[in-house]
Amino acid sequence: MASNKSAGKGEGVARSAAPPDVVIITGLSGSGMSSATNAFEDLGYFCVDNLPLTLLPTFAHLVHPEDQGYAAHYCNIPSRVNPKLVACSFIASGLRVFVLFFEASDDALVRRFSETRRPHPADTGQGLLESIRHERAAMADVRTLADQVVDTSEHTVHTLRRQLIERFAPE
Repeated sequence: MASNKSAGKGEGVARSAAPPDVVIITGLSGSGMSSATNAFEDLGYFCVDNLPLTLLPTFAHLVHPEDQGYAAHYCNIPSRVNPKLVACSFIASGLRVFVLFFEASDDALVRRFSETRRPHPADTGQGLLESIRHERAAMADVRTLADQVVDTSEHTVHTLRRQLIERFAPE
């Protein structure tokens, strides 16, 4: 995979000659993955939410680069699963794959979970901040293997959407 690049608010996002066939969206809970998935749907990508890893090879065979839309796969990859292995299912089918990892500061994530009043998926009863820190540590290896890391701490839904459309819209 490509080198790990970070893009925050206001930073330009490099645009490749052709958008990837498959974008794997992963990252920290509350960091904007659902908003990113919505942006990809608006771009005409076919999006699958939380596809079980055992179905990835089947899904990869169903995606064809000549189709009008592309495929975006949104999942929180458990830390024990290497994203390179996940991407291999698609690469073996001759598809161009790009892994996006979304994150945000602890303060931003606490604020977002407080606003939505939703429980953190990694909640162990030790509080929201501890849940966020636990998930961040568990996802550290996945983060290092991403093609691009996007810090959404300062992003709004609208600025994140604009950045993704600029980067991934077909020519």
